Amino acid sequence: MSATEVTLKTTGMHCRSCSAMVDMTVGELGGVASVSTDHSTGDTKVAFDPEVVSIDDIIAAIRGAGYDAENPAS
Repeated sequence: MSATEVTLKTTGMHCRSCSAMVDMTVGELGGVASVSTDHSTGDTKVAFDPEVVSIDDIIAAIRGAGYDAENPAS
């Protein structure tokens, strides 16, 4: 796997359970090697294989879980 790392800004989280929901949802995507979300900073750090899953797919999964996300690098 050719790993790429990205830090997304995730909003709408209020507690650790919110962070856990984002981590669980993103972690279920094929091609995601690791994910770590901090509700207090809004940072979701994801290591993934861009040949399997895209940043847009990851953002869509976060939105599907009821939160919003954006890539501040784009």
